[in-house]
Amino acid sequence: MKSNTTPRPVLVDGAVYWADGGRRICLRCAGQSALYTGRDLSGQRVERVTVADVRAWPDDLGVLCCEARCTALSAVAGPDGWPLERGDVW
Repeated sequence: MKSNTTPRPVLVDGAVYWADGGRRICLRCAGQSALYTGRDLSGQRVERVTVADVRAWPDDLGVLCCEARCTALSAVAGPDGWPLERGDVW
């Protein structure tokens, strides 16, 4: 029997990650390297943004979101302890 060799993304939808140089990426705007390996093009591991990161984000910079603004986070923790994706109702 042939095993399934289809790669699966390691980034979670609705999350934002710190990439090399302080860039912020999400599942939708991450490159293939980060999406499937959890590392950016420079080889640095991407780190998921935490609730503490969102709460410490300066107000004058607006909502903490990825660079492309397709995923924004709220300061509310979800059941898994990570920040919830900010919806239109926020």
